[in-house]
Amino acid sequence: MAGMQCCLRVIAVHCTCSGGRCQATAGTIVGKGRHPWQPARDFPRGDRRAPARPGQRGNTMTRPTLLVTGAAGGMGRACARLMGATHDLVLTDVSSATLDGFAAELEGEGYVVRQARAGDLGDAALLAALVGDVGEDGPVTLVHTAGLSPAMSDWRTIVRVNLIATVRLLDAVEPVLRPGSVAVLIASTAGHMMPPIPAVQALLDRPLDPGMIEALAPIVEDMAGGSAAHMPGIGYSLGKQAVLRLVEQRAIAWGRLGARIASISPGLILTPMGRREMAETEGATAMLEAAPVGRGGRAIDIALAAQFLASAQAGFISGTDLRVDGGSVAAFRFPG
Repeated sequence: MAGMQCCLRVIAVHCTCSGGRCQATAGTIVGKGRHPWQPARDFPRGDRRAPARPGQRGNTMTRPTLLVTGAAGGMGRACARLMGATHDLVLTDVSSATLDGFAAELEGEGYVVRQARAGDLGDAALLAALVGDVGEDGPVTLVHTAGLSPAMSDWRTIVRVNLIATVRLLDAVEPVLRPGSVAVLIASTAGHMMPPIPAVQALLDRPLDPGMIEALAPIVEDMAGGSAAHMPGIGYSLGKQAVLRLVEQRAIAWGRLGARIASISPGLILTPMGRREMAETEGATAMLEAAPVGRGGRAIDIALAAQFLASAQAGFISGTDLRVDGGSVAAFRFPG
């Protein structure tokens, strides 16, 4: 995207490549008809390390790294495509087949996919491998889109995925943070719509305590009025509210390392996950109808916000949340 800023300045080369032949505009061809960033040879499918490009020796990186979780989902795909123009990509998602297909698609379009790993972010081995893929040579941008919506699971699993796995992910990447590193976490407007309850926040501020989930259980049941159907939504709202607090809690420690951390709270985004929520949850449809801008969100709306927060233009933004919701929270608080 024109004018995009990142940790390093990159001159974008625009072309349309197909079948391994470059059809770049005049002045962009180098060597024997090869695109400036086109690999000199193919790597085996099992090794997604970026091949050398002009100005590189071996695999020495000249561009920053972008780690995208939930990369095969709607928001993850949009972020990888938009920000991958200026970053080498490390992708992860729970679905191996979907992730591999997306990674191959990106590679075919000229993106540099350094690694694509499928797995559960609750798995310490996966986190260690992802940190190794990111490396320690320069700044890293993390865009964490992985998560579950209320329609996708029970409340306990939702809290484990949306909150506990997020904490473990941040714990894993913090040792390799360098000046210029940025994390953008996907929170939710649901975290803004639930009034904070100090006793609940005290529990959620210790997400790795072994008994946290069970201590939370009677509170969730009470808030849901004993209705099992309402519990996933309660767990989702509490978990996302805790992510908002997590960003604030980590800001000072990240700042000492020259890094920033922020979150985005999407409204109803018309991804497959968002459409499933509309089909199964009355509140999702009501949110769409109440949005002052008069439309649902698109994945690119979130990607553009993430791109901004990760850029130099947002260098004074940390420890806070950006609502990208079409005004739905405002309409919820001040209905017209």
